[in-house]
Amino acid sequence: MQVEMVHEIRTALCDAAAAGLRPRRAIIVDAERSSNRTLASDLAQLGCTAHIVADTAELRTELVRLGDPPDLIAAEYRLAGKRLEDLLAVVPRALWPRLVIVTAYPSIASAVRAVKLGVGGYLVKPARGDQVVRAAGYALPGDAPDVVALQEAGPPHLSLDRAIWEFLTQAVEDAGTLSGAARLLGLHARSLRRMLAKYPPPR
Repeated sequence: MQVEMVHEIRTALCDAAAAGLRPRRAIIVDAERSSNRTLASDLAQLGCTAHIVADTAELRTELVRLGDPPDLIAAEYRLAGKRLEDLLAVVPRALWPRLVIVTAYPSIASAVRAVKLGVGGYLVKPARGDQVVRAAGYALPGDAPDVVALQEAGPPHLSLDRAIWEFLTQAVEDAGTLSGAARLLGLHARSLRRMLAKYPPPR
């Protein structure tokens, strides 16, 4: 049954790509009202209807309810401390190329992991609808066919605070839990939680 579902999803995605279609149905996974409403409004202006869910449990329910796969999913993976792997466990693997991470808690570690796993895109909030659509592999009117969504830029130069924050974030990703990372780093879990609670320091 699961194999048949994966085959159907892949077929639908291939058909859409071959026809040069734009996304018509999307799911936004984000509990932050201001950002998810803005993104939903942007997508609506691009002809894509978006359904908003607050967490991965609601996402699982919505995927079952839809039956047919959505054309794209835009998700904040840091919901209630969840990891990227928790989100990917809910999204069928065949849909990962149409999954775009839109997060307020970016890190090099999670971005690299997402790309290696085959996720469609990784964007930092606030992201607009056209950015999400292009990150999911769709073209918009006026896009040149040979345009590649990759900016040629030199390696980023991180501030010390940013480098520390990304190191701590990677430690949590590697350990799997905040308490496990705290033990590895020799810190109190409360101290580590406080250090990571704020938005990432500027680069």
